[in-house]
Amino acid sequence: MKNRLAVALFLTALLISPVVATAQEGSTTADPKAATETGQWGHLSGTITVDGEIEAPAEEAVGDNKDKALCLVDGKLPVDDKIVVNSENQGLRDVYVLLYLKKKKTDAVHPSYAEKKKEPVVLDNVNCRFVPHATFLRTGQKLILKNSDPVGHNCNIATFNNGDNVTVPANSQAEVTFDAEDTRPGSVVCDLHKWMDSVIYIRDNPYVAITDADGKFTIENLPEGEWEFQFAHKEVGYLKKLSIDGIKVSRKGVAEIEIKADETVDLGTMALPADSFK
Repeated sequence: MKNRLAVALFLTALLISPVVATAQEGSTTADPKAATETGQWGHLSGTITVDGEIEAPAEEAVGDNKDKALCLVDGKLPVDDKIVVNSENQGLRDVYVLLYLKKKKTDAVHPSYAEKKKEPVVLDNVNCRFVPHATFLRTGQKLILKNSDPVGHNCNIATFNNGDNVTVPANSQAEVTFDAEDTRPGSVVCDLHKWMDSVIYIRDNPYVAITDADGKFTIENLPEGEWEFQFAHKEVGYLKKLSIDGIKVSRKGVAEIEIKADETVDLGTMALPADSFK
């Protein structure tokens, strides 16, 4: 119940301040059409880490579920994967980093993203766990709901503008697409194994990255100019306490960053205080 409440609070916060938002005072924006016409594109990368100690993840509340024996990992129950921190570099997994759109959508989308949209996104079920835990999907892009387990699952997808509940038998898969854009992430749960949950974000603009197991991310081929980017994690909400060298982060987890043509803007190692999770 506590975890479900945390997700609900995060999603509510994003509803209050959607991705398509009013420009912040003093911010500037490059002309997106100019970037498209001149072919001026750059990249953004960085590593998000946790500064301090957080509680070790607890075992999932599997209880006496009839499929308990099939959900073991190396003979042990799976542990909660809502907050995953790399023990070697303190990298935080599953942070959404996205181009923070303002009053209107930008037409400045690099041609390479047209081909990427043709590639399906895969959400698997492995040892009674959604893999990956955080997913990004573009509108109209195929989502393959895969089940690598020897037991059936269902994928109950619920976002503000999209929804579907798909039963996926053992060792099989199903396909879905969604046409409506969301302004915040939604959830995917398995009603047969209630501890299983993940987060999904659906929008058409492709400039979204999710930090990997080391806390690293890269957004490629962004239009040149001054842009705002938002950082969010479902157990924290906006990363308003994120420390980025030389860059201010707002209470909505938004930072203004200049993208330079033919260059990678590396934000380096960014630190999020451990008390952000309390």
